[in-house]
Amino acid sequence: MAKLFIVSTDGYVRLPTAQLQSVQLEHLISGLDEDRPAMSPDGAVPTSITGYTEWLGKDTAAVITIGWDWQMDPIAGEMKLTMLFEPRSNIMLQDASDSDIGDEATAKQLAQWIDTLAWQADVACHIEARYAIGQAPAA
Repeated sequence: MAKLFIVSTDGYVRLPTAQLQSVQLEHLISGLDEDRPAMSPDGAVPTSITGYTEWLGKDTAAVITIGWDWQMDPIAGEMKLTMLFEPRSNIMLQDASDSDIGDEATAKQLAQWIDTLAWQADVACHIEARYAIGQAPAA
């Protein structure tokens, strides 16, 4: 059954902060950032693997979109994906009196919410399949 969220004339899907936990996300796409750092005349350049991910609200009448940038961090011999910056979204959270809490407060709460979700495995699986990681290149 679709949750009834309405797209406002300004493009936001407004929902009470308390309802954020009820939104389920479905993975849309993830990718690696393709830009490369400039070569230093001294040789080595510190690099990191970064990318992006985009998700849609599942079973919502209005299209909810949310995306964020991530970075691969080696932690104790394994790779961990961590969110960089605050997410981008068409969600505007509202307080108990149906007033917008604002872009910054919404972004902070969305970031905290995303940190409670198990998104890393879906992104890693998609990246592995999309870029054929672990497979020998075609001759």
